[in-house]
Amino acid sequence: MEPRQRYELKRSVFLIGFMGAGKTTLARRLARDCGLASVDIDRALGRRYGRDAKELLLEEGQERFSEMEADELERFVGGDPLLIACGGGLVAGRRCRKILAESGFVVYVHVLPEESSARISNHDSRPFFETMGSVRRANRELLPYYAELADVTVDSNGKTAGSMAHEVKRMLIEEGVLCPVLR
Repeated sequence: MEPRQRYELKRSVFLIGFMGAGKTTLARRLARDCGLASVDIDRALGRRYGRDAKELLLEEGQERFSEMEADELERFVGGDPLLIACGGGLVAGRRCRKILAESGFVVYVHVLPEESSARISNHDSRPFFETMGSVRRANRELLPYYAELADVTVDSNGKTAGSMAHEVKRMLIEEGVLCPVLR
């Protein structure tokens, strides 16, 4: 069997979007399909501090949590380019936005609040998921940041991980961010 085509990133790719958009799943799928490395910022924070992102946010407060996210981003942008799945609210932090804007290529993974809520099985594990009103409000507050930072946008509503990965892969190749490795 012929091995899959391998690719390399010319710069890091940040996947941003609201909770439940599919950023982590998309990063993993792209990594597997293209032979790349990926990281999830929320999971990296959980490993570093021994608590999940929601616990850290509630215990540390928004300002300190945003600094922790920025510190974690900086750890990963200094090395080889990666696929980086960002937490849904990461874009609210000024320092995080600066890192995203200056350090890579940003893919906004769009999801409607209703689909986001339907995709997340355990709402207790996510901040702002008390009611659909709080979900819509949080999404509405973050939309301007997503739009400001996005180099490209992919709509995840009603799509499979495979179809989104195919679409994002095509976008990244067209933008010169993802390139085939010559054998």
